[in-house]
Amino acid sequence: MASLGRQQLQLLEKAFIKRSPKVKLTANWRAIYRELEVGELDESEKYLCFSPRDFDLLRQGVLALMGLDLRDLDFNVDRMAMSAKSHNEKLAKIRPEAEYVLLKFLGFQSPPVAISALSSLRIPLDEAQKHCRELHVAAILVVENLDVFDVIHQARLPEDLTNLMVIYRGSGHHSPIGVRHFLQAMAGELPIIAFTDLDPAGLQIAHTLMGVTHCLVPQLALTAAAELLGIGQINSTYDFDKQAKQTKYLQHADLKRWQELAFWLTQHSISIKQQHLLAHGLELVLVPYI
Repeated sequence: MASLGRQQLQLLEKAFIKRSPKVKLTANWRAIYRELEVGELDESEKYLCFSPRDFDLLRQGVLALMGLDLRDLDFNVDRMAMSAKSHNEKLAKIRPEAEYVLLKFLGFQSPPVAISALSSLRIPLDEAQKHCRELHVAAILVVENLDVFDVIHQARLPEDLTNLMVIYRGSGHHSPIGVRHFLQAMAGELPIIAFTDLDPAGLQIAHTLMGVTHCLVPQLALTAAAELLGIGQINSTYDFDKQAKQTKYLQHADLKRWQELAFWLTQHSISIKQQHLLAHGLELVLVPYI
């Protein structure tokens, strides 16, 4: 089926609303002309010209081809809403993952929902906010890696860190967009704790989390760094060397109470992944941002 993209539809909308007598024949307008066959090329074939009648033809052509009305073009909908009008649901700007978060609960005396510690829930943002308030969640823990999120119950968290809502930060099919919207809504209401890889990239992720108040690091990183680095195969200088961009970010960012940690990471070429922290059963402690 022939189709027009979002950018092409926006060009059509602009020309339709302004009643533009001619438009420059860009690649997009060539594609539009090829699909709709409305308008006339000027002698130089550099412009596409429209008569007053052509604007109704453009509207009718787009309506027939795409199911969308140039008088009421709205891409700020989700794919279900777009599907009710057009064959191309991907024209919708609101992506499926933008309104959901993947979460689980940890450290409750009894499970707040009838699922095990191994299970997780993918729920709408407003429901996640409601759970935070109704279940008396004490803090939100954002986990960088999916496999660590899956086994977060194995982490040696501080004993007083209870009643947690654990959120997967997201990547790929689980986009960080939904998490960003959720944290934006909850910032200032609850502590937001980042649990990331212990390296420049991880600390950058933590620093850029909306409303972040703490990060989790191994106790040894603060009290016995040599002992931590003495654990075989725990640190990857190879991975650290690939993080020049993130290292530069840390050098210029206002890291507040994380500044000393960032300096240690960069001075000693540290890249210790979350998986290693759990595999070695390392005790984790909170480092406040402010």
